[in-house]
Amino acid sequence: MLDKGAVARSAVDSREFRQAMGRFPTGVAVVASGAGGSTEALTVNSVTSVSLAPLLMSVCLRPEGRVSRRIAQRQEFTLSFLAADQRQVSALFASRDRPVGIQAQRQLGDLVGPRGSVLVQGALASMECVVETFSEGGDHVIVLGRVEALHLGDADREPLVFHRGDYTRLASYADAQG
Repeated sequence: MLDKGAVARSAVDSREFRQAMGRFPTGVAVVASGAGGSTEALTVNSVTSVSLAPLLMSVCLRPEGRVSRRIAQRQEFTLSFLAADQRQVSALFASRDRPVGIQAQRQLGDLVGPRGSVLVQGALASMECVVETFSEGGDHVIVLGRVEALHLGDADREPLVFHRGDYTRLASYADAQG
């Protein structure tokens, strides 16, 4: 419910929409495809669990991006959910000049999953997915992947959370009530 002072707008521009979405906290993940010299990876927060039967995940990417092209070529990708102490990994793979190939694989921890793509070493969880569909979604492509393998990390570590344009931490509801 909106506060009394909130302003409703019928015409919304992309800047306002981006501000609104910044108020919705998300986890942070790395999507990757390939290994060795063909490794491409990117930090994302547009990741969604879609279905339990079959196990499906979605990730939204720019259609002209290197990662989108690699996923389209290989028809598979990995998603690795980052822990709070992996901010540097997130920042590195969010940059335009992020590493590629063997350098990217090394920066992510030099771990390759059984299906042949890089996983982030020390991630809270990682999934190996096979592409089900690519769908247009405005200025992005929605990649729907069937989860073929799952790797669980330490459940006691805190997740990396993104909110209002910056990293933040979770607090328990009891702690927030003070």
